[in-house]
Amino acid sequence: MQGHWARLGSWSPSGWSLGLGVFADSEPVGLVTLRAAEFAVRREVTTSSWLGLAYQQRGFGTEARTALLTLAFDHLDAVSAVTEAFPDNAGSHGVSRKLGYHPDGISRDVRDGEVVVSDRLRLDRADWDRVEHPPVGVLGLDACRAQFGV
Repeated sequence: MQGHWARLGSWSPSGWSLGLGVFADSEPVGLVTLRAAEFAVRREVTTSSWLGLAYQQRGFGTEARTALLTLAFDHLDAVSAVTEAFPDNAGSHGVSRKLGYHPDGISRDVRDGEVVVSDRLRLDRADWDRVEHPPVGVLGLDACRAQFGV
């Protein structure tokens, strides 16, 4: 909860992070995040997600990421989205491939005092438009578009 409130408390049109819960039958099963820096100029978002082990490989990750990307591309007019996944995270890579992402290098981070290398993946607007995905409804965005830098 501290992370959630910190993200909301530091929100500005030039830098924001929207964390959303993933639910199955009213049960919380994970979290997805859409974030951006200087979105009004860059038009690029970053997505991340986490699902409980019992809910992986059941389509929830694809559905949740599709919802984030629909918001980004179809409602905020993003031109690209990036994400990262550990090389051995087959599920995350599978979702990314399904949605049209392509390799875009690596990133190096520190976790528990150790360097961790992740695959960086990119999805451009043209690739998003080529991939068929289910319709997603977005309600109430008009009232807060300025908060996203659009």
